[in-house]
Amino acid sequence: MFFETIYRWFASLFGGDLADFLSGYVCATEEESDGGYLGSNQFVTYGFIALGIALAVMLVYYYVINHPRFNRWWSWLLMLLVVGLFNIFIGALMTSGDLAAGNIDDCLINGENGGIYDSNCWMFGLANVFVSAIFFVIFSIGLKWWSTNCKRSPF
Repeated sequence: MFFETIYRWFASLFGGDLADFLSGYVCATEEESDGGYLGSNQFVTYGFIALGIALAVMLVYYYVINHPRFNRWWSWLLMLLVVGLFNIFIGALMTSGDLAAGNIDDCLINGENGGIYDSNCWMFGLANVFVSAIFFVIFSIGLKWWSTNCKRSPF
């Protein structure tokens, strides 16, 4: 529920139909008491991937690279860009793969919220970038203080 809440902040970016699919909406069970959400909630998977990548890159920056010449705001921004690149491709390509494989129900592909297209998948990748950037900033603020050379980066 935590990750779904965060991703739903950006649902207007990638569309309500894709958000419903990632929440586990199944068209055939729409009439049941649970409202059709019987599938697996994929926001959890994407959230843990974004969190893991942000944490790994942050640890590499502050504790592996940890060099005085790399203690600049632009170095930190470069690491944020790396996090973003990984996450845009993970979000876009995994959802595009589900779309291409036919894993998304027809009622969502032709949904009342505009349907699901490849552009929605890429916009979900962009939303994944925003989510991972939030995690990266939080980790940077919380865990940078034990770095010997980069603890003042980015601010």
